[in-house]
Amino acid sequence: MVFIQRKVTKKSAAPSDSNEPSHTITPCPLKAPLVVTIVGLPCRGKSMAAKRIARHLTWRGEYPKVIRVDVNAKTDTLTEIMNWFQSGNNVAIVDGMHLTRQTRQFLTTFCNEKIFHHLFVEFDCDEKSLEDNIRETALFYKNLDSTMDWVQIFRDKLVHCSDQYEICKPAIEGPMITITNSENPLVHSVTARGVQGYLQTMILGVLSMPVIKHQLYYFTRHGESEYNVLGRIGGDADLSSRGRSYADLLTKYLTGGTSSGAIPPKLIWTSELCRTIHTVEKIPGPRAAIRDLNEINAGICEGLTYEEIHERFPQEFAWRDQDKLKYRYPHGESYLDLLQRVDSIVQALLPKTDVLVVSHQAVLRCIMAYFMGSTPEEVPYINVPLHTLLAVRSYGYEFQVETIPLQVKCVDTFRQQPKNCSPERSEADVLETVPAHFDAIVPHLIN
Repeated sequence: MVFIQRKVTKKSAAPSDSNEPSHTITPCPLKAPLVVTIVGLPCRGKSMAAKRIARHLTWRGEYPKVIRVDVNAKTDTLTEIMNWFQSGNNVAIVDGMHLTRQTRQFLTTFCNEKIFHHLFVEFDCDEKSLEDNIRETALFYKNLDSTMDWVQIFRDKLVHCSDQYEICKPAIEGPMITITNSENPLVHSVTARGVQGYLQTMILGVLSMPVIKHQLYYFTRHGESEYNVLGRIGGDADLSSRGRSYADLLTKYLTGGTSSGAIPPKLIWTSELCRTIHTVEKIPGPRAAIRDLNEINAGICEGLTYEEIHERFPQEFAWRDQDKLKYRYPHGESYLDLLQRVDSIVQALLPKTDVLVVSHQAVLRCIMAYFMGSTPEEVPYINVPLHTLLAVRSYGYEFQVETIPLQVKCVDTFRQQPKNCSPERSEADVLETVPAHFDAIVPHLIN
């Protein structure tokens, strides 16, 4: 929503038929959208950070857009910002250099006139990161045109831009975050002045961590459990026989036993539940069992099948089908609660690489949504199947997800949203999308 200050001037003529009020409308600044202006010399990691901010805000349910400009924002940039906000969105990130105070004042004046919040984010980096950035950027352009000396072109551009650059002064220009980028956490530094409010504080948190440019993560659910076989949710059931077979094959895959070419994980994180711990107990390496990776708490529905939930709590089951994102199990959690809970996991992952995370369906939906660029509304229906390894690799601004099914049979626990979500629906409608499962323990699947 856009908040525009509007003045109506009274005329001496006959009263107008307009319904417009005859006084100044003052918007509430707490509800105003936010413009983030990126500042800094070339090859400082500005664009990667802008994309990282947008990814995190999207994951947390905000509506950001990165607006790329060659050097400075222009009049058409302001038009694009206005159109974005008028469409109901709330964050615009202007990714450019904005080297002079005059070019930055252009955006500041615009924000002041429209009652938009404005935050500068200024970037520098250590010498090693600068050289790495020049080399990698030159390599990218060399693939497009091998006849040019791109390294020299970027060095000349740096000299030219450095002559123009005027460092930001928060006392004059307003709220600001200043970053010295480095992959070394002891060198990476952040300074904040005048940062206020939820969005700006969230951006500060995102930028406080070093950006590791080449990353690899493995994610998997535990092997099939005894409760999976029976269609029961939650609990702390152990692995079925097929789940143990998956654990063995996963171990071989990640330790080179299958000639997979996989990079062995340097660190292993599991939930505190036995089915995740037992899935990776034979994989060597340091490990931690983390409470925030535990499955969604189903409250009064823990250990029940979907059929039993419908029978005992038909209204609750209908409410969950109607809005799976916001529905909270009585005495349990919702997906919104999970997104809040796993934020710490994602933030802890981003400065690392070569990590194996073994968790549960709902939790991994929330984590994978970050790397896939999904919105919260999409989270509850992301498919994270059993006996499947997900390899996530960073590629520039983005992450690529490779799905690696390991060939061990298992039940399918994915449940789509049914067409009829009314509390008065028939049992057939209720169970239309419930995954198939066994009604009783099948010995050969457990032992």
